[in-house]
Amino acid sequence: MEEIENLVQVETGPRHVIQGTYQGVRIEVVAGYSIDTDEWLFHVRLHDNQGRADRLTGCPTTHRAHGLQDAFDLGLELAVSHLKSR
Repeated sequence: MEEIENLVQVETGPRHVIQGTYQGVRIEVVAGYSIDTDEWLFHVRLHDNQGRADRLTGCPTTHRAHGLQDAFDLGLELAVSHLKSR
């Protein structure tokens, strides 16, 4: 996503995390593989300049993707769409 700046994967392992900045808000997408569903489950957090973090998606998450990159893409799209609508 060209609108998101400083996009980088910051964690790999049982959970994978990608972060980037959009309109001064840090977006964090956290994804993990579920052997039970054979899908990638993910959630999204938004971090503002005052240090507050808001979870954009519920926990446990209902957001699923067929691959890790899809989970990252869907999470980032969800975050950008939310931020544009504020």
